[in-house]
Amino acid sequence: MHDKDELNVVSDFFLDGAKIIFASLVVGVFVPGAVSQMPWLTFLIGIVTTVLFLSIAAKLSKMEYKKL
Repeated sequence: MHDKDELNVVSDFFLDGAKIIFASLVVGVFVPGAVSQMPWLTFLIGIVTTVLFLSIAAKLSKMEYKKL
């Protein structure tokens, strides 16, 4: 059904997405700026999205592929 290379590419995409989201979260929340208080909603959504992307990447990397 799926080629091993295809699964690796999609898995790498989600892993890179998780890295970018986490880096944006760190820069947006923890770097001091114009906001005097920590935006908790942004922090929570960033953590949830990062975990979601990491779990998708892990599931895809463990998925077996079938050759015809």
